[in-house]
Amino acid sequence: MAPRSTPSSRLTAALVIAAAGALLVGLGPLLGLVSAESSAAFTAWPALLVLALLPPALALALLRTGRSTAASAVLVGAAALAPGRLALDVQFLVDAGLAARPELLRLEVLDAGAPGVGLWLLLAGHVAALVAGVLAAGERGDEETASGPLALGLLAGVLGAVGVLLTPFTSADPFLLPRAALDSPVAVLVGGLLLAVALPTTAAYAGGSGDREFARGGLLGLAAALAAVVLPPLLAVAALPTAGITTGPLLGLGAVVALAVLAWAPRRTADAGDDLRLPALTRLHRTAGLLALVAGALAVVGALTPLLRMPAGLSDPTEYPGRMLWPAGLVLVAVGAALQLRSAARVRPVLAAVWAVVPMAAAGALGSVFAGLQVGARAGAGAWAAGLAVVPAAAAVVVAAVAGAVERDDVDLTEIAMRRAVLVPVLVALVPAAGAFAFPVLTAPGYAPPGIFTDFDTASWGLVVGLVAVVGAAVLAPMCRPPRAAALLAGAALVVAVRVAELPITAGRVDGSSPGIGTWCGLAAIVVLLVAAAVAGRRPESGGIGADRTSRRW
Repeated sequence: MAPRSTPSSRLTAALVIAAAGALLVGLGPLLGLVSAESSAAFTAWPALLVLALLPPALALALLRTGRSTAASAVLVGAAALAPGRLALDVQFLVDAGLAARPELLRLEVLDAGAPGVGLWLLLAGHVAALVAGVLAAGERGDEETASGPLALGLLAGVLGAVGVLLTPFTSADPFLLPRAALDSPVAVLVGGLLLAVALPTTAAYAGGSGDREFARGGLLGLAAALAAVVLPPLLAVAALPTAGITTGPLLGLGAVVALAVLAWAPRRTADAGDDLRLPALTRLHRTAGLLALVAGALAVVGALTPLLRMPAGLSDPTEYPGRMLWPAGLVLVAVGAALQLRSAARVRPVLAAVWAVVPMAAAGALGSVFAGLQVGARAGAGAWAAGLAVVPAAAAVVVAAVAGAVERDDVDLTEIAMRRAVLVPVLVALVPAAGAFAFPVLTAPGYAPPGIFTDFDTASWGLVVGLVAVVGAAVLAPMCRPPRAAALLAGAALVVAVRVAELPITAGRVDGSSPGIGTWCGLAAIVVLLVAAAVAGRRPESGGIGADRTSRRW
């Protein structure tokens, strides 16, 4: 049975503010978002009101059963998406015609006019949700501790992040022009990126919390807030004959379900016995290192040997993409060799991030191989080596994760906490890191490289893997012990560095090439990640606030 507790005045105020903000978000559009005579494309306000009231309603229901910690966490989880949702709605201030939000507004004239009172209420509602989350953040109780599904929470958050960045729906209506976040105006782009960063970060933090009730409430609040983002496009598809469904909202809906399921999933208590006998830590380190060496060697073989055997008279499309196997292979070989040394425990977190450089490079090379096969070419030994390299690379990170679990076996779960000094630079780094993978690092007239949100093909899967590895490392680092956190962030910086290295290594593939936005984002991400690694590597002074908590983290 959940422990009974009396809500503090702070939590009560947070709940009232959240409810008031929900009413503003749900009813604001009824008063008109712009001065022009235009309204929503369909009657959506009842659904919007229900979705807006869902977080405070969940918090109230949990509070009435005595779960004050879970109730506060619901408001915290919902508040995590408030900045992104606020930025999305700021687009109505900038240019309402480019907002593409039929549940809120469909313009029937070219000039939207001045902002209406309903828009200010809508924006105020998001601010209220954020304030409520800040007020509720300090409400923690003495709940039973348990190990949570951090990794699963991270995956669910990444799934939702991808969903909110994709095109919300298709439209044959000239007054509704939906776009993917990266192709949208600045306000929508910023809002999409804020949502994409907040989702995996909050999901992993809540899912991995040692406080059972906080984890449950945080995941439920995040799921409820995400539902308010991804369900309106689906309602528009159902209500408007000119709208068509896309993958984005479906992925977001899947993330909502996953977060809700994880909130109620069984969690192993901290004092539960563990009869599983795992191999010695040294053996695990060496095994992970050996697998990394094999993966790196195969990648180098792929770079040295022909990827394709082309018919006479046709040029080889794999020449430049295959070059990326060099840095990927050398990085894995170096990390694998380091794991054979006595300092393997300090290097192991690096592998947790850099394993992704092999599938990144292999996906780019194999994408060109598949293109060559369409014109009658035959796969060479390099193609097989590049494809096979992904298998030991993935196995290496799995063994490294097991080694990390063994190393943390004596950690008191009640001592795990988020290091705020590391969290701030990590969150700053996530935005340019996302840009490094989302935008091209190389541009040239008439050249359209594969991307995550445009021209998606085989190479794009490698970019997705690299981005997930960097985001995962950034999310986990603030909860790690100082040396492990620094190594993890250094590994993330290496992944971004390999991505940026594509510019000098493959610049000769097209004439007139120049650095793309991804290059500048990548360089900025590397700098911030290294700064975060330096901050993370410093141990808190003994006797300071939180010193005991930090000394026994992951």
